[in-house]
Amino acid sequence: MTRLPFYLGVNYPWANYGEDFGVGSAGHRGISRLEMNSIVAKEFARIRDCGVNAVRWFLFADGRGGFISEKDIPRRPDELLFRDVRAALELARRFNLKMCFSLMDYLWLQDPAGYLDSHPNRKVLQFAAGREAFLHRVLIPMFHEFREHPALFAWEIANEREWAIREFHHKPTAKMHFADFRAFAAEVAQAVHEFAGVPATLGSARLDWVRAWSELGLDFYQAHYYPAQDQCKSGLAKQLAALPPLEKPLWLGELPARDATTPDYSLEQSLTECRDAGLLGAAIWRWTEPEQSGTDLHLGHVDPQILQAWNSFSRSRSATV
Repeated sequence: MTRLPFYLGVNYPWANYGEDFGVGSAGHRGISRLEMNSIVAKEFARIRDCGVNAVRWFLFADGRGGFISEKDIPRRPDELLFRDVRAALELARRFNLKMCFSLMDYLWLQDPAGYLDSHPNRKVLQFAAGREAFLHRVLIPMFHEFREHPALFAWEIANEREWAIREFHHKPTAKMHFADFRAFAAEVAQAVHEFAGVPATLGSARLDWVRAWSELGLDFYQAHYYPAQDQCKSGLAKQLAALPPLEKPLWLGELPARDATTPDYSLEQSLTECRDAGLLGAAIWRWTEPEQSGTDLHLGHVDPQILQAWNSFSRSRSATV
């Protein structure tokens, strides 16, 4: 059996959540700004030096910036969206990295009534006309603009969208129907294939939810693993072994750098288990330090020395097999 290349990645989820691409509520803070571009260039250099070859980055996040809408209907990308996306891709190419852009975060898909920090685009994805306009007037022009860009790894349709879907998550904020999002996701995947010329994927919150998205025409599956969400406490290796056969490769898009709630968790062991299971790769959450008010503070961030050591060991082991 031919072993797939292993795409070792890190999550550089955002510099400023929802405001890295295009104009946001605080004005333009995007990646094309000289100051921000310089900061990201230094970080990408450090990422490359760890032996990483893929970076996962949230693009629209909760939808607060990057496009113009009127009465909850998207009209067009704003004047700086493409400039910022191009700046990120050019930095990735400069440092020999591949970019996986996650288009939508689950927070944007959840019921806006549950959030006090609303913004003009908050309700865009809550109804079919808004979703269709966003696809045809914002996403497809962007896919076309960056078609087959050499630094693109994939367009990821949404991050952990299950937390916004009532059939998966029984919370008041999860009001979207599975069938509605599934139909929309299938249209986005088709548009990626037709207009972008690169792979399409989705980021599932759990490994056992991956199969729910098996008929969307994705090029590879993506799931996230956190020990605290391992309901059977079986461990990553056993969960991977228990998965039914998948007809497409699997990439673990989020794997914690550490977990203060699970002292025996080992990033090095988890990466090795991913590689031994024949996965397409794994991306560590996260490269940037978590915000002090964030819910992921206990997960820490990447220690470059640990990552470099694992990568060197893994390569040396592969050379002797």
